[in-house]
Amino acid sequence: MNTSKTFAALVSLFCLNLFFSQLSSADDAINGEKIFKAYCAHCHNSSDKESRVGAPGLKDVLSRHDEAWINQWIKSPETLVKTDHKALQISKSNRFGLTMPTLPAMQEEQNRRDVIAYLKTLE
Repeated sequence: MNTSKTFAALVSLFCLNLFFSQLSSADDAINGEKIFKAYCAHCHNSSDKESRVGAPGLKDVLSRHDEAWINQWIKSPETLVKTDHKALQISKSNRFGLTMPTLPAMQEEQNRRDVIAYLKTLE
C-alpha cells in the first residue's frame, strides 16, 4: 500500500471513530437526561435558578466545577463534603441545611458519565 492510500485509510478510520463517538455521546446525554429526571430533578433544576429545596440549578455547572470533581460529587457527596472545602461550602450554603445524599444509582460509573454528558448540554 502506498503512503497516500495509507494516509487516506487512517483519515477514514479517524472520521468513523469520531462519528461513532459523537453518536455515543448523544446517546449518553439522552440516557443522562432520563437519569436526571428520575433521580436528580426532585431537588435540582436544569436552569440557573435555585430549586425549592435550596439545591443549585445546574445550568453551566461545568463552568463552575471540573468534570472529575462533579463525578466525585455525584458518586459520594457526603464523603466529598468531609474532604473538600468547595463541597463543604456548597453544603453549608443550602438554606435548609441539606446535603445531597449518596444515591445507589450513582454508584454506577456509566450512570455518572451519562448524567455528566447531559449536564454538558445545559451549558
